[in-house]
Amino acid sequence: MGSQVSSDEMSVRAGQGSDEVLVSQAVWDYLAAAGRPWLIDFQHKQGMSAGIVRRGERGGCCAVRLQPVEGSRNGGAGVMDGPISSETRKAFIDLCRCARKEMSKQDGGPKRKRALLPCVGLLEPNGEGSLLQPPPPQPRRSQRQQQKFRKPADEEACAMLHEAAQRKDIDSSLASRSEAEDNSTCSICMGDIVEKTTLERCGHSFCRSCLDQAFKVKKACPVCRLVYGQLIGNQPANGTMIVERDPHLELPGHDGYGCICIIYSFPPGLQVPEHPNPGVRYPGTDRVAYLPDSPEGNRVLGMLRRAFEQRLIFTIGTSMTTGMQNVITWNDIHHKTSLWGGPRCFGYPDPTYLVRVTEELREKGITAD
Repeated sequence: MGSQVSSDEMSVRAGQGSDEVLVSQAVWDYLAAAGRPWLIDFQHKQGMSAGIVRRGERGGCCAVRLQPVEGSRNGGAGVMDGPISSETRKAFIDLCRCARKEMSKQDGGPKRKRALLPCVGLLEPNGEGSLLQPPPPQPRRSQRQQQKFRKPADEEACAMLHEAAQRKDIDSSLASRSEAEDNSTCSICMGDIVEKTTLERCGHSFCRSCLDQAFKVKKACPVCRLVYGQLIGNQPANGTMIVERDPHLELPGHDGYGCICIIYSFPPGLQVPEHPNPGVRYPGTDRVAYLPDSPEGNRVLGMLRRAFEQRLIFTIGTSMTTGMQNVITWNDIHHKTSLWGGPRCFGYPDPTYLVRVTEELREKGITAD
């Protein structure tokens, strides 16, 4: 069926300038079986055939190659000399999204508030060969009705978690201040404090010269890591952050709310002096993350926007999962990259995720204020 390669290597080969598209293995298996009529329709309309060429090393994803069908308007020699067109790539990605939505409805994935509309048109003018029958029309709820049917328990839980986090910050700040006042030892040089300098917000004290040297590396308290000033990271500067919303997709554990989809995209480039290996190329990458479209989820989204503007979301280094060097990696601000599966699969439900990521952002100087 094809050779096995790492997911990062597959992502590089399935970039924007390739004739391959990275697809979830489960989605491709669905298309190859129940969704076969969709593939036939895609081949007929686009003049392109789709076939798997490589599987991921853990079986979670695969690379699908798009090639022109002989005798079609895109045909010819049968093998492409350049990348596929953006229109063809978009059509195939839309097809995969339709398959994923149909799988979610059938297999009990993230719940939707109303039935899915047909994902593709009829294969024949008379309707024969259609994979899905159009559902009966359903009235849309007004904004007031949607607010009425939202579960207040989710808002109350978010408010309680937020208040608990605030109380924790206040208590830890007071305890740290009291401890710092009684401590005459510098936590940096571990000697007696010379020219005592106390940080106002957290109350920790250090030698003036020690603190000056520490702030040259990072403007944050060496003890509690509270950031002073604005922290700027070394995330590649040519990336984009796109936000899309699906009001009909509910994440597990956040019933009554839609879904926020965050798409990070970085083209390939060269490392600059602020990176580990200046002048060395790094491959491009696309990452997708999900948040509930709730008040607390939107609050976290606003903080993630600020973190992205300050170049704190990503960095360049060695992948912790594949060991590949000189690649774009996450930078200690955890994201939910799966719709379901719980914390083990980096998905939902995860009741404390929004509180944890808020704390991670706070440690980098990003707050909701």
